[in-house]
Amino acid sequence: MRIFKIWVEYSKELDIDGIKQSSKVYGGSNISESDAIIDAQNKLNRAQRIIYGELQKDEEYESDIVEEIIEKIDDENIVTRNRYGALVLNSKRIMFIDVDNYSKSITDHFFRKNLSVKELMLTKIKKTINQKKYSHLGFRVYETNKGYRILVTNKNFNPRSKESKKMMEDFNADYLYRWLCIKQNCYRARLTPKPYRIKQKGIKVIYPKRSKEQQKQLDDWIIKYEQKSREFSSCHLVYQFGEVKVDKIIEYHDRLSGVKWPNKLA
Repeated sequence: MRIFKIWVEYSKELDIDGIKQSSKVYGGSNISESDAIIDAQNKLNRAQRIIYGELQKDEEYESDIVEEIIEKIDDENIVTRNRYGALVLNSKRIMFIDVDNYSKSITDHFFRKNLSVKELMLTKIKKTINQKKYSHLGFRVYETNKGYRILVTNKNFNPRSKESKKMMEDFNADYLYRWLCIKQNCYRARLTPKPYRIKQKGIKVIYPKRSKEQQKQLDDWIIKYEQKSREFSSCHLVYQFGEVKVDKIIEYHDRLSGVKWPNKLA
C-alpha cells in the first residue's frame, strides 16, 4: 500500500528506440523529499530497464495512491481524500468487497420471482456466506447506493493472495474494484457520499501540487460538502453472520459512513 505524506515530482530522459524522451513520475516517502526523489529515480530506472528488455513488466507491480492523507489510524489503515473529494479508508489487511451488480444466474432468477435487483443481490450474498468454506468467518453486510459492501471482521487477508481473489470472485465483486485491490495492494471503502448524489457541485482535488488559490477553493468546497453530507449515509448495516468482531477500524468505518443514521444512501 503505497500511500505517503511526501510526494515529489521528478523527471528524467529515457531512451526509447534511440530517441531521448522526457518522462515524469511522482516519488513518495514518509521520511523526506530526498527520499521521495530516490523512489522516483528507482521507478524511472525500472522503466528504462523494461524498455531495454532487461526486465519484464510485473502485472502485480504496486501502484501509488497519490491522495492526501486525512488521518492515519495506524500503519495499515489510512484515510485519504480521493480525486472527487470523498474520504476513503485504505486498509492493507481488512477485506472490503464491493458488489454493485448481479450475476447472470441471478438475472435468470429475477424473471421468476418478484424481487428487486438489490434483494436478489443480497440473496446471492447470503447464499455465498453460508457456504461451508466460509463458516469460520464473521461477516458484516452493508447496503450501499448501488449494491452492497461486505466486510470480513475476524480474519485479515493479503489483497493479492489466491484466497482473496477467489472470495472476490465468489461474491461477484465489482471487476474494477478487484483490479484496484491487486494493483494498489489494499482494500478501499468510501466513507463519505459521492458529491453528485448529494447535489454538491463537483471538484477535482489537485494533489500534491496545489496552489494557494486551489487550496482555498478546496477548503470552501469541503465546508459545503461536509454540511450536506450530514444528511446522507454511505452505507447501512443490513446483515451479520458468524463470529463478528468489531474493532476500532470497523467502528471508525461505521461512524464516518453514517451506518446508524436513518439517512438516504449516497
